[in-house]
Amino acid sequence: MAAEPGGVQSVARAAAILRTLAEPHADGSQPGDGLPLAVIAKTTRLSPSTTHRILRALTTEHLVEQDTATERYRLGPFAGVLGQGYLSSAGLERAVPILRALCRQTDESVSLATLHGTTALVVLQEHSPQPLRVDHLAGKELFLHASAMGKSLLAFSSTPAKELVAQLGELPRFTDRTITAHAAMVRELDAVRQRGYATNEGERYEGANGVAVPVLGPGASSTSFALGIQGPATRLGADRMAELADICRRAAVDIAALGIH
Repeated sequence: MAAEPGGVQSVARAAAILRTLAEPHADGSQPGDGLPLAVIAKTTRLSPSTTHRILRALTTEHLVEQDTATERYRLGPFAGVLGQGYLSSAGLERAVPILRALCRQTDESVSLATLHGTTALVVLQEHSPQPLRVDHLAGKELFLHASAMGKSLLAFSSTPAKELVAQLGELPRFTDRTITAHAAMVRELDAVRQRGYATNEGERYEGANGVAVPVLGPGASSTSFALGIQGPATRLGADRMAELADICRRAAVDIAALGIH
């Protein structure tokens, strides 16, 4: 991590550790399974001693807890309190029943994201009941150019697409399907706006697809939120994603009616 002065550096390091614990793990395990100290240190690019010191402080504040049997670390109860506090203050908890209903209807994972700088920040997530699924945990930041929700947020922003794409700078390539040229991305966003929904066909991870729609208020043409569905490409082909877009659009209308748009 880049060096920063004093307390700012400590906060940034603690945030990196919390983010690492919150996201799905590279070995396929879930955040609740926890991570060993060595993996946390490697992921955050911190020394083991620094990582251990910060973990001890976070454990004292109940933001992190350690399983005494496995010695793995996972998010603690107060992390949940903070997350719930954010949802309540932003009024987002009112959208949870809508996401749950959409998840039950489609049998796929459902997410709500908002524009956060040059990323799409996932604020709500409902997990698919299926064993093979694609999840975006709340708090995860997605690349705007390589995610359906990111492209939906860009396409339905009040700022022109060309200007937004220019602000993103270099568009990193993740798979053979990732759009990395600015001109191609602008054309993609124009197409998204015309058809009313965005897709991600293995552009971030091979075999993982997604579809997303904007959460538009009455008569609005721009938004700060996108509603998305993610799943394996074996279940989310082009035809299925078009069907899911229609279902998603109806749910987005219900969310917008709550004043979330």
